[in-house]
Amino acid sequence: MSDHGIERVRPPNAAAMAKAIEDFLDAAGFDRQGEEHLKSSGQRVAEAWLEDLLEGQGEDPAAALGDVFPESSTDAVLVSDIEFFSSCPHHLMPYKGRAHIAYIPDGQAVGFSGIIRMLDVLAHRLTLQEWLTKDVVDCLMEQLEPAGAACIIEATPMCVYARGVRRPCRVASTAFRGVYADVPSLREELVNSCIGRK
Repeated sequence: MSDHGIERVRPPNAAAMAKAIEDFLDAAGFDRQGEEHLKSSGQRVAEAWLEDLLEGQGEDPAAALGDVFPESSTDAVLVSDIEFFSSCPHHLMPYKGRAHIAYIPDGQAVGFSGIIRMLDVLAHRLTLQEWLTKDVVDCLMEQLEPAGAACIIEATPMCVYARGVRRPCRVASTAFRGVYADVPSLREELVNSCIGRK
């Protein structure tokens, strides 16, 4: 696997996370004790980050990919329109979108569900969209040793939508390895079949 992403340097502390959120709300000028809807926000936010937004942190994407089995076909496999969410380290804001993941077997294959689980492990951590795109491809190349692998991600970053220019947009990132990097016609066909679909 590549070294993209931000790793934990110590185990998470749920109580300290909840206290930090409470301090943030206090510093932002809210009456946390007097407002019923804010009384448990610290605990809820800590749980959301630990159980959902960061559940892939420290998990092994190769294990999530599952068992590899023999495959004689050399036809491309494409799992497209996989909806996902992730979190950007710059503003700690989420982004969501769709991933299109392809590979060309060279003797080995994996189940479709494994590809989705692998994406989730890599996405549910603090990572940039560009890193996520590359890490998906790197995992496939290392575990399956295919003739080629590719990932195209289209996502809407909340840091652009909710702050700054405050405009919804769709950002596309791509990563290609093996024949997808070496053969322009294969790459172009894949991009044309995935990008911009409704």
